[in-house]
Amino acid sequence: MEKRVTIYDIAARLGISTATVNRALTGKPRVKEQTRELVLKTAAEMGFKPNTLARSLARRRLKLAVLGFTSFSEFHGQFLKGARDAGAELEDFNTQVDYFSYDDGATNTPESDAFLERTLRRVQEEGYDGLLALARSTPTFRKLGESGVYVATAVNDVEPDMRRFHICYNGFVAGKIAAELIYRWMPDRARPVAIASGWKDMRIHSATVSGFEAQTKQTPLEIGSIYYNYDNPDVAYESTRRLLEACPQLGAIYVNTSNSGGVIRAVRESGCELVLVTSDLNEELRGCIQDGTVAASIFQNQYEQGRRGLHCLFQALANDEPVQNVIMIAPEIILNSNLDTF
Repeated sequence: MEKRVTIYDIAARLGISTATVNRALTGKPRVKEQTRELVLKTAAEMGFKPNTLARSLARRRLKLAVLGFTSFSEFHGQFLKGARDAGAELEDFNTQVDYFSYDDGATNTPESDAFLERTLRRVQEEGYDGLLALARSTPTFRKLGESGVYVATAVNDVEPDMRRFHICYNGFVAGKIAAELIYRWMPDRARPVAIASGWKDMRIHSATVSGFEAQTKQTPLEIGSIYYNYDNPDVAYESTRRLLEACPQLGAIYVNTSNSGGVIRAVRESGCELVLVTSDLNEELRGCIQDGTVAASIFQNQYEQGRRGLHCLFQALANDEPVQNVIMIAPEIILNSNLDTF
C-alpha cells in the first residue's frame, strides 16, 4: 500500500514548519507568496491529497497532554521545548496542547511518582484524547489506555501493552558507539573500563549497557565495573572517587546518563588519565569537551524526541495515521571538532 503524503512530508521536504504548509495550502494569511507557490508546487509533485488536511481542520477539537520533568533543565527541558514548539505548530489544526512538568527536585522519587500518578488521573478525568509522557512504568498507564486515551511515551519506555508507541534514541547503538570510541582512543587496551549508569531498572540505561557489552565482543575491552548513580551527582562523585582509588589503572569511563557532573569532578580530582565518554550536552560538558577532559559525548536529541513525538501523536489521532511501535532516533557523536554545530 502506497504511503499517504502528509503536510509533515511537505514540511520536511522544504525545511519549513507544518503551520506554514497548512497556511499555504488553505489560503490563510501570514505566508509569503513565493513560499505559498513553492508549497503548492511541492504538494502537487508529491501527490498530496488535500482531503487529509480538510479532515484535520473539520474534526472536533483535539485535546493533548505532554508530561515531562524540568529537574535536569538541559535534558528534560529540551524534551519539553521540542514538544512546545510542535504544539505551537498545531495551533492552526484545532488542537489544544497542555503541558505538565515536575519541577521540584530529582525524578524517580516518591514525590515525583506521586506527581506522575496525579497527572495521569487528571488526564483521564479531564477528557484528554492523547498523552505524550516521559515516565516510568505504573499501572495507571494501563488504566489510562483502557479508558480510551491514546498513550505514547518518550525517552524511557514502559511495558509495550501500556502505550501505543514509543519514541527514543537508539540506546543500544549508543552503547556500541561508546565502546568502539573507547577501544580506538584508549592507548593501553589491557586496562579495564567502567560504565557509570543512571538507573538499573530504567530501560534506556539498560539498553546502552547492553550495547556496550555487545560491542566488547567485537572490540575486546574488559569491563571492570558497572555502577549506578541514580542520576544523583553526589552519588556519582562518591562512587567514581571510590572506584578510582580502588582501581587507579582504570582506562576509561562511559557515562550513559546526561547527569555526568559528579563523574567528571571525581576524575579531575583524581588526576587519573583516562578516556571519558559522556552522554548529551550542557554548558559544563561543552567546556569539558573543549578542554579535553571529555573525549566525546553521545547525543540523544531529546528536543527532537519531544517535537517529533507530539507530531506523531497528533497524526495518529487527527488523521488516523499509523505510527510504528518504536520510533528510533539515531545517536550523534559530539566532538570538539563539531561542537559548535550543537
